[in-house]
Amino acid sequence: MKKIFNSIILYAGLFIAFILVLSCLQLYENANRLFGSKSSDSNYWLTFSKKITPDNIGRKELLGFNENDVSKIKNWAEVKSIYPFSANEFKASANGGDFIPFYTDLYFEGLDLKAIDTDLTKEEFQAKGDEIPIIISREYLNLYNYGFALNQGLPQISEDFAKKIVVNINITVNNENKTYKGKMVGLSDRIHSVLIPKKFLDSLNIAAKPQLATQPKIYNRVLVQVKDSGDEGLISKMKENGYESNQESLRSAKIKSKLFLVLKIIAVLGVFIFALCLYIIVSFIKIQFLEKQEEVSIKNSLGYSPKKMVSDISRKFSLSLMFVLLLSLGMIAAGQYFIAKSEVSNGLLSMYINPLLWTAIIIIPILVYFFVNILIYRWLIKSWKI
Repeated sequence: MKKIFNSIILYAGLFIAFILVLSCLQLYENANRLFGSKSSDSNYWLTFSKKITPDNIGRKELLGFNENDVSKIKNWAEVKSIYPFSANEFKASANGGDFIPFYTDLYFEGLDLKAIDTDLTKEEFQAKGDEIPIIISREYLNLYNYGFALNQGLPQISEDFAKKIVVNINITVNNENKTYKGKMVGLSDRIHSVLIPKKFLDSLNIAAKPQLATQPKIYNRVLVQVKDSGDEGLISKMKENGYESNQESLRSAKIKSKLFLVLKIIAVLGVFIFALCLYIIVSFIKIQFLEKQEEVSIKNSLGYSPKKMVSDISRKFSLSLMFVLLLSLGMIAAGQYFIAKSEVSNGLLSMYINPLLWTAIIIIPILVYFFVNILIYRWLIKSWKI
């Protein structure tokens, strides 16, 4: 009865260990699917700005990014590339003419086309004559449609229709006013700004302030392409340098890093329980040999190989491990199926566990077999001098 009880406790411990370790591996994959995985092919975009403090408020040379700042960020191991924003140094406004009766002051920014999430070519995104192509944030269009237009009784605009509208862009450079035709050519989900061709914007800035051509460049913001927005090293460097970014991106990054930390702790606990169970298995086999010492000695005298005796017992435990693993993976697979079907997954999770986890049914019992077999055989030869 005592042996049965001990066996139940032993296999229950193994079951818990396998559940903890294997479920952590699957949850790690699920977290990467939900939050994005860290790899050389991963692309995350963050817009860096400097935190406003009483010391730098109103001082562009302190609030902006100089060339040294840009070079420093570019050399961070977590960063793949960096794209500085150019901002307008002149006064600009827009009105809708007779079609949409509105007037607003404007700000423009310029950015390398490679960093903008549109399919435009350089030819499509360049100023031609008095026509300026414009890319705006998709959020801006949504704000107009669901906020401004509804409240002011103005017509709502679809994305396709917005690309057909031409607005008047009024630019003042050196007290000279010039009107351009602004046409939206794309919407950006990545960048919350009003973008015009960088080369055109820089030429207007030089015309408005010629001294900019000889002064060190200062950028209000920079767009940074990183390998993983949840990298603790990246977040630490941003905090150290007083950089800020989209809080939602950083919030999800912090959640991801804390989740991974919890998973690692649970996995370590599972490995510890598994190691403890292995120790119990080895001790259990030793006790079996001690209880049957006379029988083993007789078998050895008759030519029965000690190695064969140890191998038979090791095989028995390995087969038992295989059954426990199968049961553990079956429960994890069922849990994965229900999680993937739930609203939490948002359709991002697979209904099946990682196929590599099933290989544990073969790999772990084989490793345990050789480990126990060698350990017990050495103990048997050394202790009993067979």
